[in-house]
Amino acid sequence: MLSYSRLSSLLPLPSQAPAQHNAEQKKIIISSSTRKVLWCCVPHVLPIATSITILTLNFRGIYIGADFATQTITLMSFQIAAKVHEIFIVASLSVIVFQAVRFELLYGDGLPLGLVGSGFNFGSFGFFFTKEFRGGLLNAVTPGHKLRKTGFIILLCGAGLIAALAGPSSATLIVPALQTWQAGGTHFYLNGSLEDFWPSDVSRDALAVQDICNGSKSTELAICPAGGYLSIREHWSRMNYTNFYTYDVPTYAKKLSGSRFYWPIHSPASSVPPRYTLGNARNVTAFSPGTATFFVQPHAAASALMQTISNKWWTALQSYMKVSDRQVDDRKIGVEVLSTITTIRCSDPQNLKTSENSIHFPAISGRFDYVDGPDFIVDSLNTSAVDHVRFQWVHLPDRFGSVSIGAVLESAWNAQKTSRVAVGCSVQAGWLPTSVYTDEYSFWTGWYPWDIEFGGQTPSWVEIPASEPQPATNGRVAFSDDWLSLLNPTVSDPEPSADTWTPSVMESIIGASGLADDLSSSDETSLAEAWVDDGQLGISRTVLLESIISSVVTDGLGRSGAYRIFDTQGSSSEWPISMFDPLPDFDKRIIDGHDALQVPRQDTDITTLRIKMQITGYALKRSLTGALAVVVLLAHIILATGHIVFVLVKRQASNSWDSISELIALSQNSRPAYIALANTGAGINERRTYGRLARIRATSTIDQPDNDHVELVFEGPDREVDHLEMFSSTCYHGTRREKKSIPNDVKDGEDEDEVQSVRSHFNQELDNSTQLEPVARQQWTWPRNPDDGPPRDRSSPRHVSQAGQSPLPHSRTGSRERLILQSSIRARRAPLGELVRVDQAYG
Repeated sequence: MLSYSRLSSLLPLPSQAPAQHNAEQKKIIISSSTRKVLWCCVPHVLPIATSITILTLNFRGIYIGADFATQTITLMSFQIAAKVHEIFIVASLSVIVFQAVRFELLYGDGLPLGLVGSGFNFGSFGFFFTKEFRGGLLNAVTPGHKLRKTGFIILLCGAGLIAALAGPSSATLIVPALQTWQAGGTHFYLNGSLEDFWPSDVSRDALAVQDICNGSKSTELAICPAGGYLSIREHWSRMNYTNFYTYDVPTYAKKLSGSRFYWPIHSPASSVPPRYTLGNARNVTAFSPGTATFFVQPHAAASALMQTISNKWWTALQSYMKVSDRQVDDRKIGVEVLSTITTIRCSDPQNLKTSENSIHFPAISGRFDYVDGPDFIVDSLNTSAVDHVRFQWVHLPDRFGSVSIGAVLESAWNAQKTSRVAVGCSVQAGWLPTSVYTDEYSFWTGWYPWDIEFGGQTPSWVEIPASEPQPATNGRVAFSDDWLSLLNPTVSDPEPSADTWTPSVMESIIGASGLADDLSSSDETSLAEAWVDDGQLGISRTVLLESIISSVVTDGLGRSGAYRIFDTQGSSSEWPISMFDPLPDFDKRIIDGHDALQVPRQDTDITTLRIKMQITGYALKRSLTGALAVVVLLAHIILATGHIVFVLVKRQASNSWDSISELIALSQNSRPAYIALANTGAGINERRTYGRLARIRATSTIDQPDNDHVELVFEGPDREVDHLEMFSSTCYHGTRREKKSIPNDVKDGEDEDEVQSVRSHFNQELDNSTQLEPVARQQWTWPRNPDDGPPRDRSSPRHVSQAGQSPLPHSRTGSRERLILQSSIRARRAPLGELVRVDQAYG
């Protein structure tokens, strides 16, 4: 270990007298005062309370409204509040880090130089990437107290991470965001089983409604299969085969429904709300074999109950949550329920002469793929020539696959009455899981299916060998003749012609669409050619026919079992809904998401569904994006609470050295570290220098001989404290120059250069002076006249009492003095000093 004498500085002292030393008094570094201990906990209270409030609001949720951000100043106020919260969190973390730094310097193994100022720097995330921090980490891998060292590094990094993320986290949780809000829900009940509402065979449903759906009522009542006739006819009459694919399609249809076709089908004079039909027709510009036209539509019974519950829920929302129309942006109500799907594929048109009755029908290969099928003889074809279209249903045999029903369209005959165009179509119907929602753009204009699971279509399909008979419900819904008659009854044409023809529902809709109006030719072989001569790759008429048939079948099948939810006595517009019995506290229960309807008796067949409500507006609530923010605030709460417990249990508090000025003052009143911090006056480049350990210890000085002076001491290269030897010396006038040799004891060759550098510096200072004029010590050098300082023990061997005797040299003097050993007597100061005591004042 290299030892230095405390050399007198070679700088001259100022000639003026020092200021009176009466401004600062000794201070208690570590206090056990209850008041100071509690005061040390105060910086944690406000950020902890604020964080708990924020987390509580986010976990419980609070809806503010859609009109919240109409004034920019409102959101800015929340952002300012988040910034203030961040400032309080960083201040709280500073108290914790400063406490840890002080205790490591005072009572621990010490701190590396690079981490002594970490209480000021941890809030800057860039500090953790500096050489200062990386040099401080070198101490963590040295032997001894590894757990304590690692704990301090973890605390410092954790505080830095929290300080860096506190602002964004607070803003994420404090500033309301435009988001969906769960605004209620309840179970509701349909009066019947799943098979009653979503049958695999509609024969039973036809028998139940045939007495009600007779005559003109078949197209007027919403519970009848043809209840959507007027709405469907009106829709297709507004377009033709050349423009139906793009006509009046909303720009948002694809985004909203997942399909290009998107329109509501109404049910006149009933409480069944509009139900949106959506789907896709075969692409008329990129025909692909195996594809088909399909349409999907919600079930009428579920939609009717949902509409009734939604109306009552909206009233509850306004009265219970005190929410007005302008406070809600979008309203979304949904149910996971089966919806109707119909796929269809029609064959190419064929010229059919009077005596011919063989029609081409597509077949279904496997579950869904349409292929060209065999010809099938339709004995029910009418061979009489007419000037209007004819439509009929055809039951196809098993060799056509899982086809629910076939259909044949005949055009008007040619001028010679010798042939007409015939098109055969194959239809497959079923049910598939969907989520049925309100229209989020225009609330309560209808219900539409979403999240369609095509792979979950029912009835299920099982591959059966061709030699065995195929069940009627294998992969398809079976249609009976009675139900088909209810779906396609004869109607009074709203636009009667001169003849006495009474069209069916399908014939009326096809006629209104103008599908075959311009099919005419004097050439008996050219009707089929005229059919495909449409400028759309020859399939636009065929695809329009597919779309019309699919929409009618889809709507009719979606009304299965709808009669079961009504009491069908009296006017249809006033039919009450069965199994809709709200509980007395309906408003509160449905807003809270609890069951708000009376549960039906268990001895009846019921189908239970659950409806969920959402509204959109500014709100505070739990979210995935806020999860990290919650973790950051919780981490600070845990850290601050732990510090409060630690301080209260240990009952020790301190506010020393929590500013850069105080740390500079401590360093200035400490012994120079000539070895540990050699050549650092102009800066530090080496990481190992930042790794030198520093401690704060109580020592004695001439003015403060009772270990009531604290110093910042550094550990040398060989892990021993850099200390100085005190020499008695006498200053006198003379002209002889003497070198002061520096005793050394080097253990480590690695630091010999540092030692030699310091030795050379002092020797060179003396060598360069050709004539060293001894200077008498000024009256006011440090330590100054003891009579002007605090009282001291006069028996102290270091006391200078004789007038005119030169005081002992000190490194803080400013005169160049010759150092002369007196009788080879050296007094060595204890290198470490002692630990700082609780409730003791130090200077």
